[in-house]
Amino acid sequence: MYAEYLSHMGLTPLCVQEADAALRLARRADVIVTGLLLPGPIDGYALINRLRHSTSTRCIPIVVLTGCAWNTEEAKARSAGCDAFLSKPCFPDILLREIRRMLTARTRRRLNHG
Repeated sequence: MYAEYLSHMGLTPLCVQEADAALRLARRADVIVTGLLLPGPIDGYALINRLRHSTSTRCIPIVVLTGCAWNTEEAKARSAGCDAFLSKPCFPDILLREIRRMLTARTRRRLNHG
């Protein structure tokens, strides 16, 4: 549903199911949206950690969108390196607003640094 809405709003989401596929495609992304409970051997926390430790993806903003809304989960996700944390249920326009905010901030950083 989120990907369909984002596409309708003019973005081009790349959707994958598992963290391994996300790691392969991540350097093509302007913003990464992930959950915390992912199928396969790598969970969302490990995915964020790997993205933050890779030279090709360390500066890409990461938004966590999850049903795991406890404060401890948010703290753990932020500690792993996410830039924003959204709890489900989350209206698609809130996710879009957060993605646009991340894109604007990233563009400003690029202009200021170079």
